Amino acid sequence: MAQREVDEDSKSFKDRVYFGGGLGINGGTNGYGNRYFYVAVSPTIGYMVTNSFSAGTNLTWQHYSYPDIDQSVDQYGFSPFVRQNFGQLFLYSEFQVLNSPTFNNSSRRNYNRGLIGVGFTQPVGKRGAINAMGLYDVLYNQSERVFASPWVFRVYFSF
Repeated sequence: MAQREVDEDSKSFKDRVYFGGGLGINGGTNGYGNRYFYVAVSPTIGYMVTNSFSAGTNLTWQHYSYPDIDQSVDQYGFSPFVRQNFGQLFLYSEFQVLNSPTFNNSSRRNYNRGLIGVGFTQPVGKRGAINAMGLYDVLYNQSERVFASPWVFRVYFSF
């Protein structure tokens, strides 16, 4: 994400737009003793406003299945973001809206996260990069039980 240099005078959308994202897979036992399996897909599109500043959005789809209680949950959402690079380090902020079933699965609602943090990017080739970041949710509310922690750690690719 915004890891390459572009000509500041270039107005070409193709030169300034970038794509990326990540895949997630996990499994184990949750805090209630139930086995679970998790899979996620999170594509990203961004635009380099300058060589060091970019903005864009992430899309998210997450699926949890709990075989012990024969239940599954699908969550989806979007996350507009901004990013400021300082060499290979960057500051990052996003506002995530995640739609998920309520605790008793009787309806769905939107849950919000205000994520801020820092990251590191390692260029790979002419346009690509591997990115890692740690984020903290400033809107975290443990009583909502939709997010297990206010901390989010990500590793993802961009090109």
